[in-house]
Amino acid sequence: MEQKSGWPIALKYALMLAFATIAINLLFYIINPKSVEGTWSFMGIIQLLLAIVVSIYIFVVGTKVRRDQNLGGVMTYGKSLGFMMQMAMPAALIISFYTFIFFAYINPELLQKIMETQAEQMANSGKTDEEIEQAMRFAKMFNNPTAVTIFGAIGTMFQLFIYALIASIFTKKEPVTFE
Repeated sequence: MEQKSGWPIALKYALMLAFATIAINLLFYIINPKSVEGTWSFMGIIQLLLAIVVSIYIFVVGTKVRRDQNLGGVMTYGKSLGFMMQMAMPAALIISFYTFIFFAYINPELLQKIMETQAEQMANSGKTDEEIEQAMRFAKMFNNPTAVTIFGAIGTMFQLFIYALIASIFTKKEPVTFE
């Protein structure tokens, strides 16, 4: 059986994954703008759980399409994981581009608010002024949209890798061997 390239399917579902993630983020930001300020809240947990479920669902559906349409209904765990990472790469790039737009244009003062919240949390946990000041000096090096975007892309890839590890359990279908 001839194996077709998985890129067309991967790109289609990567776009779905990226735009679903961005839509969830924007929806929760519109509902509660404070949900992105770096503190845990009920809405933040709901947002996270929704993003996880939607991401895993899109991974599973896209991988099943690849498995059933192009691979004759057979896919090992490793091939499933590899295909999901093929979806994750373009999705992470699109999400990172959105992250840059968000921090540079939609809410440019948010990074400063997050730093203030972190300083407040450190003060409440008993850190000295000197420790807080040192931590804030270090954090300022990464307190710009470009740095947040780069580290966000790495973090998003890692997060999607974890989701793919889980989703691959549901999409693998080992070949039947007759002995």
